[in-house]
This record gives sequence, C-alpha cells and structure tokens, in this order.
Amino acid sequence: MRQSPSFIPLIFALGLSACTSRTSPAAQTPDSVQSSPASESGSQEPESLRALHVEGDQLMDDQNNPVVLQGYSTFGIAWKPEFVNESCFQFLKDEMGSQVIRLAMYTADSQGYCTGGNQEQLKELIDKGVQAAQAAGQYVIIDWHILSDGNPAQHQQQAVEFFREMSARYAGNPAVIYEICNEPNGADVTWASVKSYAETAIQAIRRNDSEALILVGTPQWCQQETEAAADLLENAGNAMYTVHFYAATHKDQQRKDLETARKAELPMFVSEFGITEASGNGTLDTQSGREWISLLNQDGISRIAWAISDKEESSSIFKPGTNPEHPSLSDLTEWGQWLRWAYTGKDTIASGQKQKSDNEVEEPRNSSAETASQSGENGLEAVLTPGNTWQSEGLTFTQFGLAVTNTTDQPVSGWALSFPFTGEAAIDQSWNGSITVNDNTVTIKPAPYHTRIEPGQTVSDIGFITKSDGPVKPQ
Repeated sequence: MRQSPSFIPLIFALGLSACTSRTSPAAQTPDSVQSSPASESGSQEPESLRALHVEGDQLMDDQNNPVVLQGYSTFGIAWKPEFVNESCFQFLKDEMGSQVIRLAMYTADSQGYCTGGNQEQLKELIDKGVQAAQAAGQYVIIDWHILSDGNPAQHQQQAVEFFREMSARYAGNPAVIYEICNEPNGADVTWASVKSYAETAIQAIRRNDSEALILVGTPQWCQQETEAAADLLENAGNAMYTVHFYAATHKDQQRKDLETARKAELPMFVSEFGITEASGNGTLDTQSGREWISLLNQDGISRIAWAISDKEESSSIFKPGTNPEHPSLSDLTEWGQWLRWAYTGKDTIASGQKQKSDNEVEEPRNSSAETASQSGENGLEAVLTPGNTWQSEGLTFTQFGLAVTNTTDQPVSGWALSFPFTGEAAIDQSWNGSITVNDNTVTIKPAPYHTRIEPGQTVSDIGFITKSDGPVKPQ
C-alpha cells in the first residue's frame, strides 16, 4: 500500500514550491495540498520557473525534486476571452493557490479553431495567455481542446501545423506545456487511434523543442488510462498521460482505474477535474471530491480545476457578473470556495465569507421546468430535463440532463432510451453516453461505466446539448 506523501513545501531558490517527499502523511481537511505557488513569450526563460521533466511516473524539476502542480483551466477562450489576463491569473496565484493555467482552445464547436473560428485571433489570445501566466509566475498549458469532434485524427493536419507553430514560438521556454488532445471520445476512438495521432503531433513539437512537457489524452473523455499503460507511446520523450474526472459522476471505479495505472507506473496528470457531474452542472459532491484529492495527494499527481468562468453553472469558480480584471474572494462560487480550501487550506470564513457545509450546497437553477418522463419494460424510469438555453450564430442551443432509475430488484444492463422531440435538432455535445437523432427522436445509450444499473440506483449525469433553428423540447 502506498503511503500518503508529505506536502510540506520546499521553496526553491527561484520561487516554485513542490512536494519534497512521498512517504509521510500530512493531512488537513479536505486533504489540501498546502503548497505555495512558484516573463515573456518566446524562447526567453523566465527566472521564476524551473524546467520540468518526467522520471518514472513522477513529474520532477531540474534539480530532481518531485513536483505536484495545481491550477485552473480557462473556459473556452473564444467564449470567455476576458478572463485571459494577468490580473485574473495573479489573483488565482495569490489567493487560490494556482501554479499553472490551462488555456482551453476548442477545436470544434462554435468558434472552434478548426470549425470557422478566427485562427489568428485565437493564436493571439493564446500568446496573451502565455505571457499573462508567466508574468504571474505560473506555468501555462496550451490545450488543443477536442470535445465534440471526438476523434483527434479528424483535424490531425491542423493540429500538427498548430503545434509546429506553437513549439517554434516557445521553443526552450520551460513555462510552456502542450496538451495535444483534450478528451478523445466516440465509439470508433480507441487507444490505438489516439496513440497514432499523438505520436504524429508529438513529432511536430519535438522538431522544435526536444524537452517540452507534453500531455496526451486517452479515449472516452480521458477515462482509459489503463489502456495507455499497457501500450505506451513510442519516442514521446518528456510526456504524461491525462486523466479527467468529475467527482459526482466518476467515483470508485474510476479511482480504481487510476490506481491500476499507477501500479503500472504510468506518469499521469489530471489536466481537468471538478466535483460536479460530468456535464459541468449539477450538485457538488464534496465527499467524492475529497476522496479524489486524497488519492491525487497520495500518488503525487498534478491537477487542474475547471473552470475560470462566471457562466451560471456549477463548475464556474466565479459568480455571474464578476469583473474579470479585478476578481475577489467575494466573487467565488461554492465551487471556487471549495477549491481555495482544497488548494490552500484557507477557509473563506476567515476572509469574511460564509463557507457552507457539505450538506448545504445548492443545486443550480434550470431555465425550464418542463420534463419528459417514461417507464420502460426493463424496469427503468427515466426523466429528461431541459436546462440552460442560449443563442449563437442564429441557432438555438439547449442543454438536457437525463436521470435513469432502476426500480426493480435486479440489475439492468444493456439499456437504451428514446425520446421524441417537437422539432428537428442535431446533437452539439454529449457526455457519459452515446446520443443519436433520427426522425426527431433522440436515442440515448450509456457509456460503458453506466451500462449496468444496480437495483435502486439512479444515474443522473448523462446529458447532451442540441442545436436547432428554434426551440425544441421532448414531447
């Protein structure tokens, strides 16, 4: 059994704190990391940040001290560009325990880099983010944020060109980390296909920078790290494999998978996590969140929280209307307060705010109370609930969440559900399931970890976003 590491920070001469030992416990509720945070773009090396490399399964600095980074991911930078600024990143470092900023640039979806987004403006925003993070004394991840495009091979050539340009621009800069595929997903996406893409993208980076740290996603929304552990990348050099989790959705089985990969000495980096459901919405599961943080602490795994945003959803760390140039502790949502606690051990009560207890977390508000219910012959009861609705580029986008309950005394496996809709719609995004549309009927099949529903169990984290010419809803 692994022992919990000590997270008493070693303050490097040039300003970065990291874990000094992985052998003795130092627990504080809720298992806070208790590490203090550690510029210019281009190849000039910032004096405050050390080069990082992977040794075995552990991230290390240039003095071979173990490093465990903690930080925050932006929302899609095309959608929330105002939060990409030095003042915000400095606040996250000083008050929120951040050591690394992740710049999430969607490749598809609205304004995606490969689907009609202004590529030059997006690259300028990436550069602004790199400079702002370094000025705030933080590492920065350039994230090729695959989601609705699923298979990274779909835009492989554009990815190669993008990373060739980025790695030439930031060659030799130890602050810059490359994440080459956010969340590969889809029935046809295997580790073999992701591995093929990754090895090609990595070669493009290595032509310009042989030492840069590279993060590689695994299939099914970064949930198949055990497959990567059984078939490692070839000639990847300084690379780690990413794991994502949302604590209200991903629990014991996903934690077991991480431990299995850890025993195989796979170098892992949690480049995105939350304690909401996988949709980014729903209630906060603080108990599961504490279990995850404890496990990451035990195994010395870096972690980045989603998301630097004031969007009205559970995974935003800021309340709606927060000034992105001057955020404050009073702007923190329940999730933001929990993260500050988890990252620094500081309770917001000490800053004049009320920190709610675990059982006082509020559920987010839905924009619509209209739901569709059905009972299946297999003993499942399902409720499909519309959530937020918004307009973009002349289309209507609506988020839907599905709750499925097994009302029988026997497990139910291999299920599928269909809901007729009032109009024609396409699926823009989905999570924790396979969602298809045919003749205005939406069919929902579960992700592998939801195929079996135990007696009395409710699965409530499956969802999708429709896009249509006008409002649509289940009949």
